[in-house]
Amino acid sequence: MKTALESLMPLVRRYRLDDNPLRRRSDRLESAFVAVAILLVVLSAWPAVLAGQAAYRAGMAETRVGPDGRQQVTATLLEDAPPARASFSEVPAQPPRARAWWTTPAGAAHTGEVVAPALAASGTRVRIWIDAEGRPATAPKKPLEIQLRGVGMMVFVVLTAALLASGGLLAGRWLLDRRRYREWDAAWAVTAGRWHRRQRG
Repeated sequence: MKTALESLMPLVRRYRLDDNPLRRRSDRLESAFVAVAILLVVLSAWPAVLAGQAAYRAGMAETRVGPDGRQQVTATLLEDAPPARASFSEVPAQPPRARAWWTTPAGAAHTGEVVAPALAASGTRVRIWIDAEGRPATAPKKPLEIQLRGVGMMVFVVLTAALLASGGLLAGRWLLDRRRYREWDAAWAVTAGRWHRRQRG
């Protein structure tokens, strides 16, 4: 069974830049295209790290807890909560919601719909998250989720660079192949002409 290094050696021999007299100009250009594509992917690592760090910082800013961010308060239901719905069209199914009122830590009163336990009776007290303006907000994301978002952004940048480099390499190789075919056709026409002249002579 071939090792990874043994599998790569034919590609290295094919694209390495050397003094082989059998290598045509188009072969050397293709080797240069491969080198540039690899370099672009390698150079994308630094922008990928920066993008991942930016995504992580943005995620941390979104989940900031405190007076200028999300805060948890107690809300009182003003109506009975409906039963939980099981819907195949909603993945995941939306949790029950009911009207409630609450006050912010600063003392401002608010009313609105909040997520509530299924069939909870009016007057039930539930814990909710609110934003800096006192409106209902989603719970802060867990640190692991934010870290995964940063890693995902890094992978996305590298994969995008790899796809662009691969596309450019394939396009360049296609153009070089067309040029090789024309050169082969021209060389074959010259060889065939010589062969016919020898046959007539």
